[in-house]
Amino acid sequence: MITRFRLLVVLALGLALVLATPVFAGGWAVITLDELPTGVVAGEPLSIGFTVRQHGKTPLPGLDPTITAWIDKSESFVVHAEESGEPGHYTATLTFPTEGVWAWSIQAFIDQPMPALNVAAGAAAPPAGQTAAKTAPVTSPLPLLWTVRILVLGLGLFGLVVALKRKSRAALALTAFALVAGLASFVIGPPVPEVEAQSKLPVKAVGDPSLSQVELGQQLFVAKGCITCHVNRKVPNSSGYFTVGMGAPDLTTFSASAEILRIRLKDPAQANSATQMPNLGLDEAEIEALIAFINSK
Repeated sequence: MITRFRLLVVLALGLALVLATPVFAGGWAVITLDELPTGVVAGEPLSIGFTVRQHGKTPLPGLDPTITAWIDKSESFVVHAEESGEPGHYTATLTFPTEGVWAWSIQAFIDQPMPALNVAAGAAAPPAGQTAAKTAPVTSPLPLLWTVRILVLGLGLFGLVVALKRKSRAALALTAFALVAGLASFVIGPPVPEVEAQSKLPVKAVGDPSLSQVELGQQLFVAKGCITCHVNRKVPNSSGYFTVGMGAPDLTTFSASAEILRIRLKDPAQANSATQMPNLGLDEAEIEALIAFINSK
């Protein structure tokens, strides 16, 4: 007869494997925005294009990405993106119903917040579908995911205590694996943040006329997906973004000559033939802004 303790261990092990599978399977990708949106006006359609690359290199076609935008808990909308052009490239059309500073994020294999948008007032009325969405608050699976994580770790710790008392090597091994797998689930970075967490984006939104070159570079560092591979605590609320940080250098205190950075950003393979960094197709203005941000103090 299966004891209650064994049931708890099996349950913890199963939940831990579910959480850890994306880590062991390489479950992460980089979302690269084509360009930072400018001149966004309420009621007028805005076309957004982005590329999704698994592990930052391999284009990921066949996804069903969504974009969520919100200005507060009660005013939000979600749109679906469609494949367009090259493999792994998607486009979507957003129409912001009201003016203001809108937070938004792209969900495509991962969920990545994008730099907030400064939406100007407009005379056009929003589409009926998005008007209805204003009353629907943005929801997130964060509470459930964290509940499961805490449950896994709690069951694992409980099982560890019991296993030590009973001196059962098999139970101890299973419990230890459950704990390790549960902890491994945190390696994939923060799960989908709640509205409260994601709303703590840079004070200056895209389109702010007072935006400096360094601030523009900081926004591009997020929008181009650099923050997915590189830790950089100079980005406001950097912990609210999905960052893998597996092998890529931490750029928080990094600096280099503008010439070296220019070559690496324009054509990474030219700077290092063994690099894992893809060519993001950055234009000269984007490169100069990124150099200013990376070398900023």
